[in-house]
Amino acid sequence: MNRSKLESNIWKYTVLLVANKRIYAAILTAYYLTIPDVTAQTIGVILLIGNLAGFVFEIPSGYVSDKLGHKQAIVISRLLFVASTLFFLFADSTNYLILGSVFLSLGLAFLSGTGSAFMHETLSALNRENDYTKVMGKASSIGFAVPIIFTVIVPFLVSINYQAPFALALVIDLVGLMVALALTTPPVKPEQIEEVNATNFKQVVQVGYQLGFFKYALFSSLGASVLFGIGIFRAPYQVLLEIPVIWYGVLFGLGRALASLILAYSGQLKDYFGNIVLFYRFEIILYTALILLLSVTVNPWFVAGVFILINGFQWGLTQVSRGFIMDIIKNSNFKATLLSTQSQINNILQGVLSFAIGLTIEHTTYQMAFFGLGIFFLLASLSMYLYIKKSLLK
Repeated sequence: MNRSKLESNIWKYTVLLVANKRIYAAILTAYYLTIPDVTAQTIGVILLIGNLAGFVFEIPSGYVSDKLGHKQAIVISRLLFVASTLFFLFADSTNYLILGSVFLSLGLAFLSGTGSAFMHETLSALNRENDYTKVMGKASSIGFAVPIIFTVIVPFLVSINYQAPFALALVIDLVGLMVALALTTPPVKPEQIEEVNATNFKQVVQVGYQLGFFKYALFSSLGASVLFGIGIFRAPYQVLLEIPVIWYGVLFGLGRALASLILAYSGQLKDYFGNIVLFYRFEIILYTALILLLSVTVNPWFVAGVFILINGFQWGLTQVSRGFIMDIIKNSNFKATLLSTQSQINNILQGVLSFAIGLTIEHTTYQMAFFGLGIFFLLASLSMYLYIKKSLLK
């Protein structure tokens, strides 16, 4: 196969990472309220149905991706994104909003794990397998940086009308679809095809256990879910602290800019830590400290600064974590399926922890909730860390 065509997958996938970002995310729920008969309760129903769809289809989509082919799954995800944006753009009832939410969740489900698996196969075919974290880190850095520009444009588009951001998103999604169709499928060995065709889902799970994948997936999911829960209550807490709303976009952008900077050095960071145990130890110390810092003061700008750091490290270290996990499952032909199981673990933990944080805030204070969350994360992650370290010594 032409090497230059395979190498073109790198820049094409970078474009896809930019197109994946939903530039209308910040105004989506406000847009819901412009549709007749939509209330706050309706918004909750729409989000619930969308999340349920993502949860139900998360693992099947990864399995289908491994069976059908990773490029084909990426194309399907792009088609689902286009359909989702169209439903939002032309919505004139709650049913359209529900369909937009469901198709968005399905698109994310098909994409979960598939892109990482596709790029790992691409780099393996180029004999650059060891560059996975470095390449994906730089691609993800651009994938975070460029959408910040679109995010800044969105408020100006809203001043025209609420449909304008979705029209721009549709153009971006169509570009993403064309780029996905232009991807080059990496060559696969005949024995790999035979294994994929002959293996069922139960056997894939057994392979995951044999590789020791699930203990790492659980640790990573715990950290991601705790930080997701904090992110959910970031805006309400900033409202309580009377941080002007006009700053929210700036603060969000600063967090994403930090994430982009960290992602650019993913390869160097992975080499610095050397192994997943040392990386996990660093995450435990870092995230415990940041979460507990939220509980020590109500100074609005100090809290805003901590939120920026959490946002930056949460997304900035994703490719370092994914790089170590890909090292564990690199010999498996079911990478997308295994990574989808990690995403489903995320969905479960995020729902439980978000509910627990909200309940704690309702009955105590934000500070007490963050303090309790910090202690919970420290104890839970430390227990898993010691188990992982012990298992590696056997």
